[in-house]
Amino acid sequence: MISLPLSVTPRILLINLNRYDQPYPVYPLGLAYLTGALRGKGFDTLTWDALFPNQSLEECIAAYRPDYVALSLRNIDNVQCHSPKSFIHDLVENCRRIRAATTAPLILGGSGFSVFPRELFDLTQVDYGLEGEGEDMLTRLVCALQNKTTFDGITGLVCRNSDSSVRHVPRNPSDAVFTSEPLHDLELLKSYVAHGSLPGVQTQRGCPLKCCYCTYPVIEGKRSRYRTGAEVVAEMRRLSEIGVKHVFIIDSVFNTRPDHVRDVCQEMIKAKLGIEWECFLRPSRLITREVLEMMRDAGLRSIEFGSDSFSDPVLKRYGKSFNYQEIEGVSKLAHELRINYSHFLILGGPGETPETLEETIARAVSLGGAYYFATIGMRIYPGTPLWRELAPEKNGETAADYLVEPRFYIAPGFTVDTLYNRLDAVRTASNNWIIGDPPPDYLVMVEKLRKRGVQGPLWEYVELLQRFKSAQA
Repeated sequence: MISLPLSVTPRILLINLNRYDQPYPVYPLGLAYLTGALRGKGFDTLTWDALFPNQSLEECIAAYRPDYVALSLRNIDNVQCHSPKSFIHDLVENCRRIRAATTAPLILGGSGFSVFPRELFDLTQVDYGLEGEGEDMLTRLVCALQNKTTFDGITGLVCRNSDSSVRHVPRNPSDAVFTSEPLHDLELLKSYVAHGSLPGVQTQRGCPLKCCYCTYPVIEGKRSRYRTGAEVVAEMRRLSEIGVKHVFIIDSVFNTRPDHVRDVCQEMIKAKLGIEWECFLRPSRLITREVLEMMRDAGLRSIEFGSDSFSDPVLKRYGKSFNYQEIEGVSKLAHELRINYSHFLILGGPGETPETLEETIARAVSLGGAYYFATIGMRIYPGTPLWRELAPEKNGETAADYLVEPRFYIAPGFTVDTLYNRLDAVRTASNNWIIGDPPPDYLVMVEKLRKRGVQGPLWEYVELLQRFKSAQA
């Protein structure tokens, strides 16, 4: 039972440090979930956002006088080996600023922290860390600190013992529930929407898939927990009432279970909310024309397929549960139904050869209407099958080494430069490819469109812009 002294209302400052806005800023849905959970237990909360601050961090701390400060770390780096950018130095600097401004306990969490919990705890010297879902555990932690009780039952906690040694309580999968509702800061939400963000809606947590590089099972666990279609629609209705017209379903993949897709989509169709949405999908044979038509009728306008490769041997090495024939089939269905779709491709990962690379490139030409978001090499994260396969510990390396300096797997026979040059040639010949971040002139054009009130995904403008540039060359 979570309880508080009735005379005490702790103030908790929630901080979003993510300033990475490529290709558009990502609304901090995790903090909205924390706000909903904490407010539901009677806590007072305030959110400070690094991308859209209405005052400096120090000014916010001085005015709010928080009893606790909770930071969310979303990204470790930009996951681009041809142009790497780490966000850890920014995190350490912000922890220093907070320490200088308040003596309130400093708590670090978020998806990035959950990948490197012990390492980030040591590096930042925060008071507490929370690995995994934070709604229930942050509430429990604050209650324990307020009531001066033990931390029993708080799994995923990283803290210091009385002798200064580090205590790391592993997460218990049975503690992973998904029952809270997000509570949005309306002004912050509107700022994100005005700058092109698609507010996230989460219909499930956990990922049972086995992609060799993926951190979703590390962050959310391998067991899927689902919200009902009625619960999803209730949240989307609240967003619609405040003027949101486009959202992104941020599940690792929306179609982990066919009956879940049907339940959510049927509820959306009945509700007639007028909201368009985008999602990640696994290009499986279970996506039939009937299923895709139902999703389109429910408001689906854009799909991001996590295909990663168009070569079957590489797909197998990546741990994918589908083949190119399935990718081709669902791509053709999306094109026929006039649903925008893209494929994410990871080129140069395990099993890649010059022959498989060229096979992927050639097959990409044959898929009508597709957009391609390509990355070079595969980021290596602890806890993933790729990490276990490579076993960096055998070479004397630690997870901390992979935190401070982003490291990538590049298949033998390739280098970052040879892969980039080959893909750059493809991009020059095919206007529907992006390598890493969008080009700067695209971002300038998008900003102008946003100021004119254009909302939703703008993939098609990438192709139009690159086609125009090609014509001018």
